[in-house]
Order: sequence, then structure tokens, then C-alpha cells
Amino acid sequence: MRRTLLRSTSALIICSTLGFGDALAFGPKLPGLGGGGGGTDSITSKAKTKTVNKILKDVGKSAFRGGKIIASKQKWACDKLAKAQGIVRAINNADLEKKVSDLRETLYCGITDPIPAKLLAPEEIKEDENEKFAS
Repeated sequence: MRRTLLRSTSALIICSTLGFGDALAFGPKLPGLGGGGGGTDSITSKAKTKTVNKILKDVGKSAFRGGKIIASKQKWACDKLAKAQGIVRAINNADLEKKVSDLRETLYCGITDPIPAKLLAPEEIKEDENEKFAS
């Protein structure tokens, strides 16, 4: 027992002298090996990139008709793009950030000027249920 204690103490003294004392006492603190996400960072980044691309696709399909903005979908699209913009900033992807920013600008998100009429798609007029049965 005394011999084992002596070896352990000697090992700690030597490691401490060489600068490894903290590593043994409190876990590894070697440069490049502590903290961070390791391989999970890239997986998370890919998932977030997919999410942003899905938002861009959904907005592109739903907020435009014939290349023009559907006014009733504009607020929804801008809200979705604001979410995408936050994700893109978190993953620091300049290409996606430009795509999101350009689409937000195209949809007049955050712009107080009214959308010019020539950029607006005509709204679909839905028949009122009462009118169907009245005739």
C-alpha cells in the first residue's frame, strides 16, 4: 500500500513539474482536444443548412405566382426568412446568407415602402360558400 502511494505521489510530482499535473487531476487539458463539438458541429451545420434550403424552397413556391409576389403570403414569407437569416448567421454561411438576404429584399421584407403594383400577383378570389348554394 505504501509502495503504491509512493509511486502515485512520485508520478504526480513528475507530471506537475512537466506541466501535466492539471491534466491528471482534472482531466485532459491538451491543446486542440478540449471542448468544441468535434464531429457533431459539421452534422449540426448540415442540418441547419438543409433547414434554410427548405425554407427558401417553401417561400419560393408559396410566396410567388408567375414571378410576382402574392401579397397575402408576404408577411408569412418574411417571417420564415427572418428565421432562416438567424440560422444562417449562426452557422456563418456567406452564400446562404446572400440568398436569404436577396429574397428578403425581393419580398420587401423590412422595407416600409409599399410593394409596387407591377410586382404583385393578382389575388385569387374564392367563391363564397353561400353564393354556391344560393344559385
